[in-house]
Amino acid sequence: MGSYRCCICFTRKFRWSEAKPAEDVREAFATYAEGGAHMTVDQLRRFLAEAQGEAGATVADAERVMERVRQLRRPSHLAKLSKPPFLTLDDFHYYLFSEELNPSFQPQVCSRIL
Repeated sequence: MGSYRCCICFTRKFRWSEAKPAEDVREAFATYAEGGAHMTVDQLRRFLAEAQGEAGATVADAERVMERVRQLRRPSHLAKLSKPPFLTLDDFHYYLFSEELNPSFQPQVCSRIL
């Protein structure tokens, strides 16, 4: 958040705290990462196909997701230089709860309504 100077004599500092991954997110990560600390591109593709219901998910789709997560979580120039081919638990949590990366619904009109 930041810090604020009050009455010129003291500074009030606020800490930024992100939400920690819930237990079910940790379980899903552990399941698809096969107990490891990182999730590879193929493991993410498997998660997209099985858990997210994207049957046509390819390795290229998973790579695109990983690249976008890296861009949004680490927007500095260092993120462009270092491209680890995996997601951490925090990156996975960010992907699941990011409205931009993982929207809650598809913006399509249902054919039954028409």
